[in-house]
Amino acid sequence: MRKKMLILGATALLLTGCGNETLAEVFHTKKTDVTTEKAVTKQQEKIVPEVKVIGENGIGAGIIVKKEDAKLYIVTNGALVSSKPTALVQFNNDKLKEADVHYISTAYNMAILEVPYNASVKVPNVYNGELNQLAVYVDSLPHIIKKYSDRVAAYYIDADQNTLIGSPVLEAENGELVGIYFKRKQNGVSQPFILPFKDIAQLLDEWIEGTMKTSDRLAQSKNLSHYIEQGDKEAVQQAIDQYGKNIFAYNVDEIKLFLDTFYKHLKAAVDIHDASIMKPFVGTDDLQSTLDNMVANYASKQAKIRFYNTTIKNISMEGQNIVVHAITEYVLTNSAGQEALANSMMVYEINKNKQGEYKLIRLTTEE
Repeated sequence: MRKKMLILGATALLLTGCGNETLAEVFHTKKTDVTTEKAVTKQQEKIVPEVKVIGENGIGAGIIVKKEDAKLYIVTNGALVSSKPTALVQFNNDKLKEADVHYISTAYNMAILEVPYNASVKVPNVYNGELNQLAVYVDSLPHIIKKYSDRVAAYYIDADQNTLIGSPVLEAENGELVGIYFKRKQNGVSQPFILPFKDIAQLLDEWIEGTMKTSDRLAQSKNLSHYIEQGDKEAVQQAIDQYGKNIFAYNVDEIKLFLDTFYKHLKAAVDIHDASIMKPFVGTDDLQSTLDNMVANYASKQAKIRFYNTTIKNISMEGQNIVVHAITEYVLTNSAGQEALANSMMVYEINKNKQGEYKLIRLTTEE
């Protein structure tokens, strides 16, 4: 695939059709597609709602609370997945899937993971009764829910030290979902704690249907960083090796914010005809020189540019650098005020230093 140094300009959209197809051919194709889809649906793998969740710092558990189209939504402990907006989920068939942190809440110390997996699963009903002295199962072991005597209406079980945080608490008789097993800090001491699911059930649909801003997710995650407990790092590494990719080597949210900030400043540089404001984000003289020339070119033509969306398609590591493939969309405005919508598949090579600062090393387009 040929690469060239970035020169931003409008791109044409080419629309192609299937003008030579007869109606019968189109109908036949669609009918075949439907038949194939039904066949795939019949062959959906059956899984149980309880899952294992692998975060960067340890291993916990979670439970599938909703299936929508070919996506599964899983509730787990927030601190477990707060260091990076991604996690690995292991199902009862031992399959590992990469998950995005769709929503995270400091108030409840919980997170919702989104996993692309078109499997068949029976989501448990929610238990709405009294919790105190309720017989439940956690990780297939029987327990009785008790209530702390402090002012906080908090429930707990005398769980074993090895009980995974995020484990679902299921009512013993009907298997209804009572809550999620967490740990809380009280006077500096870690104590078992149950988050009653009925307290968040009404909010789940809102959280799942909504879209959390990158900046909000980062802020919530940082608030939960104090509650991160270092777990079995060896087991985490084994899961990474099994999956074949270290999804914890970078932070997608930080990269997205960096790119958004980079383009906001690039727009400003074009507006004021001064590329020197890009220096805090640029890591090489060659790239700075390219930006200087680009800004000067736009200034000479009295043109403007507005970046409005960057969609990340793939991230990988090359040595110490992060390589991001993304589609960047922008609007070009000429001196006459005419606008042209354009997009480019971009490759960003980024370095993050020990101080946590991001620098763009190389910027190219893909054709």
